[in-house]
Amino acid sequence: MTVSRAVYALCWFDAAATFPALAHSEGYNLAVLGELTAAFFLGASIFQVPAGIFSAHLGAKRATLTGLAVIGFSSLTSTLSPTVPFQVGTRFVTGFGAAFFFAPALVVVSNLFGEHRSGLTVGIYNAAFTLGGGFALFAFTPLAAYAGWRMPYLFTGILTLAALTQSIVVFKGPSSENTPVYSNTKTALSSRTVWSIALGILGMAAAYYVVSQFIVEYSEDSLNLTPALAGAVSSLALFGGLAGGPAGGWISDKFGDRRKFTLVPVIAAAFAVALFSVRNVHAAWAASLLLGFADSAAYTNAYVIPTEIPNIGRRYAPIAIGLINSVGILGGSVASGVFAGLVTSFGFSFSWIILGLSVLLPAPFIYAAGRTSTRPEGS
Repeated sequence: MTVSRAVYALCWFDAAATFPALAHSEGYNLAVLGELTAAFFLGASIFQVPAGIFSAHLGAKRATLTGLAVIGFSSLTSTLSPTVPFQVGTRFVTGFGAAFFFAPALVVVSNLFGEHRSGLTVGIYNAAFTLGGGFALFAFTPLAAYAGWRMPYLFTGILTLAALTQSIVVFKGPSSENTPVYSNTKTALSSRTVWSIALGILGMAAAYYVVSQFIVEYSEDSLNLTPALAGAVSSLALFGGLAGGPAGGWISDKFGDRRKFTLVPVIAAAFAVALFSVRNVHAAWAASLLLGFADSAAYTNAYVIPTEIPNIGRRYAPIAIGLINSVGILGGSVASGVFAGLVTSFGFSFSWIILGLSVLLPAPFIYAAGRTSTRPEGS
C-alpha cells in the first residue's frame, strides 16, 4: 500500500507541473489554470465521505482498487485533448478516484505496527505521499517543459495502473463485522471532535493546496527560475513531509494529546506561507521545506484522532477521515480560485500574506476537540 500511496500522489501534482507548458502552448491564463485545480479538488472533496461509507460497508479493498483504476484511466484520458472543458472534466474524474483511494488505504496501514504506534505508521504513510508528490513536481515540471504537457499525465496513468495490478495481487483489507452498524456511520459524520479538527486545520489545508498548485508558476514568474529549479523549489514542500509525518506521529505517540501536536504545526505552516512574500529564492526554499514538514505533521495527527473515538475505530475511521479531508480539499478548491484572483489584482507578495493569515484564523477550533487518548478505542 505504501508503494501505491506514492504513485497515487502523482495525480495531485502532475497538473501543477504542466501549468507553465499549458500556458505557453495553449495560451491558458492563471484563471483557467485555477479552474483545473478547482475541478480536481471538487471531485476529491465531494466523494471523500461517500468513499468512506463505501469502504465501511463494502470493504476497503474495493474502495482502494476502484480509486486506483479511476485515477489510471482518467490520467491517460487527460492526454487526449487540450480544450478547457475536456481538461476540467478529466481532472474532476481524477479527483473522484483520489477520494476512493485515500482514507480506506490509510486506515489499513495505520494498524500494521500496532495501535500504540498508529501515529508513526500514518506518518510513514503520509511520507510516501510526499515522496511521490515531490518526485512529480521535481521530474514532471521539466518533463512538461521539454516534452510537452501530455507527458506527466501519461506517466501518471501508466504508473497508477501498474500500482493497481500490484495491489490486486497483494492487498488484504482489514477484517470487520459482516453487518455494518449504521449508528456508527452517523457517529463518524456528526462527532464534535472530528468536526473541530476538520475546521481547525482548514486554513492550513487550503493554503497547502494553493501552494502546491501555484508554486511552480510563482517560481518561474516572480523568481525568474528555470523549469528545473522551479520544480526543485516546489518539491521541497513534499520532501519536508518525509520528516514531518513520521516525526509528528512519533512525538504524539510518545507524549499524548494529539491536539497540541496538531496545533503547533499549523502555526508553523502559517509562518511558512507568509515567508513566500519575501520574493527571495532562499526564502522560498525555506518556506517550502517548512510548509511540507508542518502540513504532514499536523495531518498525521488529525488522521489518527478519529481512530481513538469510541464507536468509530478503524472500520468507520475512513468516513471520519474522509470528512476531514473533504473539508480541507473543498477549502483548497475555493482558496485556489480566490488566490488566483488576488494574484491577478494585487500580485503574489500581498496574496501570500493574506493566505498565511487565513491559516491562523480557524486554528483555535483544534482545542475545541477535547483531549484524545493515544490508545484507539472501539477498533
